[in-house]
Amino acid sequence: MLREFHPDWTHTDVTAPIYAESAGWDPVARMQHIDLFTWLRGDILVKADKMTMANSLELRVPFLDPRCSRSLPAAVRPEDHPHHHQVRAAARAGADRAVTLLNRAKLGFPVPIRHWLRSGELMDWAYGMIDASQARQFVDTAAVRTMLDEHRAGESDHSRRLWTVLIFMLWHAIFVEHSIVPTISEPQYPVQL
Repeated sequence: MLREFHPDWTHTDVTAPIYAESAGWDPVARMQHIDLFTWLRGDILVKADKMTMANSLELRVPFLDPRCSRSLPAAVRPEDHPHHHQVRAAARAGADRAVTLLNRAKLGFPVPIRHWLRSGELMDWAYGMIDASQARQFVDTAAVRTMLDEHRAGESDHSRRLWTVLIFMLWHAIFVEHSIVPTISEPQYPVQL
């Protein structure tokens, strides 16, 4: 959907130098290193930090502390055990019985974008964003519209790609085109007597 797509551009253009830094490490440590310097730092940790700070919470990420992560043998690191059996067992030992989250399946920060783009208000917004976008020099809007049609019909799940390009179009509309001026309404607090 990019106007200037180059098939020779790959994810390894970004990851290869970082991956080379971990030459000789065990495979789990190499995967952790790539995650730390790509996806974690540039995506998931930023989201977690913003969400917790917006709610006046301080988030601690113990497995990113080198003292903790380096002390775990490869056989019990979280990536080797998707269900985190050892970690949960250790947490259970010190947790109050009222803590039930220890038994819940691992859950990131899911948002039902897949469903929202198939029906209702967000689907209508997406079509409107594609039609109104002046980012055509970067994005093939006809290809994006086709992807949205396929997604809406249930032929393919394009939700991640669609969301990425739609947010780019929104950014372009706000900061380049100046066709959208974001407004945030102030919350209405009850009057104190």
